[in-house]
Amino acid sequence: MNKQEVFQLSNQAIKNAEEQIIGIGKKLWENPETGFREVKSAALLTKTLEDLGFKVKTGLAVTGFRADLDTGKPGPTIAVMGEFDALLIPSHPEAVDGVAHACGHNTSAAGLIGTAIGLKAAVESGELCGKIAFIGSPAEEGIELEFRQELINEGKIKSIAGKPQLIREGVLDDVDIAFMHHLSTRFGYNSHNGSVCKKIIFTGKSCHAAAPQNGTNALNAMNLALHALGLLRESYSNSDKVRFHGIVSNGGQSVNIIPDNVEMDYMLRAETVQELVDLNKRFDNAVTHAALAAECSVQINTVPYSMPVIDDEMLGAEMGKVVNELFPGEAFNANGFFLASCTDMGDIETVIPAVHGYVPGAIGASHSKSYFVNNYYTGCIYPALIGSRLVIELLYGDAEKGKAIAARKADLMPIPEYIKLLDSLSTAKSASPDL
Repeated sequence: MNKQEVFQLSNQAIKNAEEQIIGIGKKLWENPETGFREVKSAALLTKTLEDLGFKVKTGLAVTGFRADLDTGKPGPTIAVMGEFDALLIPSHPEAVDGVAHACGHNTSAAGLIGTAIGLKAAVESGELCGKIAFIGSPAEEGIELEFRQELINEGKIKSIAGKPQLIREGVLDDVDIAFMHHLSTRFGYNSHNGSVCKKIIFTGKSCHAAAPQNGTNALNAMNLALHALGLLRESYSNSDKVRFHGIVSNGGQSVNIIPDNVEMDYMLRAETVQELVDLNKRFDNAVTHAALAAECSVQINTVPYSMPVIDDEMLGAEMGKVVNELFPGEAFNANGFFLASCTDMGDIETVIPAVHGYVPGAIGASHSKSYFVNNYYTGCIYPALIGSRLVIELLYGDAEKGKAIAARKADLMPIPEYIKLLDSLSTAKSASPDL
């Protein structure tokens, strides 16, 4: 059977299951769950795979899963990844208990299922070699830091995002190539920032607000820190990539009490690991000295969220070729511009040749109340068609293309070294005034 006939088998299987695939995307939209809490979403996805005949390993990175499709012939192992967590965004008109899929991960998961359907039919042709791993990746969004810190304290995770946790658990040890698709307004892939997340706790001395001189106001320490960070931004005014931003997660409990405990959550973003390390140091210095100037103590807990995204250009070229063949005339943006946002797919790309691809189907600003899936067909079916055809291209015959890309893994960071890097970025610092 020639390659084109294998493509046709895959396409027909996806076409026959279009209603089911799109239905999964819509069901997840209606039942959004945030990271490491995606119990119902994971149950739906794993049951769907089991009904298709897959044996699924569950409980990976708390709510993640993996299902393998082995051709029975030696060759590269390709991971097709899908995300399924949602965001805390109470202002979204379709939020459920304050949670909504305002980043489109519901379609990423549906596309993962569609790709599994397409490739199951393709493997039955006997023309492919190697193995395909379908991996459900939880907790891509770097949110709910207190909850995730609790999971760390309980020993359930060591990383606050799903993909680095999957790597830590050995889920990708045997994977040679990886890719996924994310909802967007276009086809393509782009480089992204890396990032770390911070929990900052200012501690002062409480007293009656009518006699503030008897206390030490932790809110003043936070206020000074915010001013210091605002001034620090001037040092990065020539960069369109460096970002640091946060929220006040606890500003005190009672208006008539000088607050003795104030907390902030922050995220720092930069293009390279070294830039991130440098920014991290300067950020901590600014916050620490602001706290000390206000005669308060401060504790800064830092955890890595994601590595910078550096997509594999050879794999990206194959993905672009597939898009051009499936959708003639459509533009494929091959890293034509940089995105200051972050994704934990960067952690995968640190250790495995990989691409974080985009497909159209969204409307509105990402991570906002205006974000919706305006085309479930393109959002859910296109990833399945592209993903299936891409794997067939890489594993057809003796997998010549797949082996060439898999060989590039040797040039990337070994997983043990990557884990040491993560651990080095996880720090807890504290300082107290000398009074």
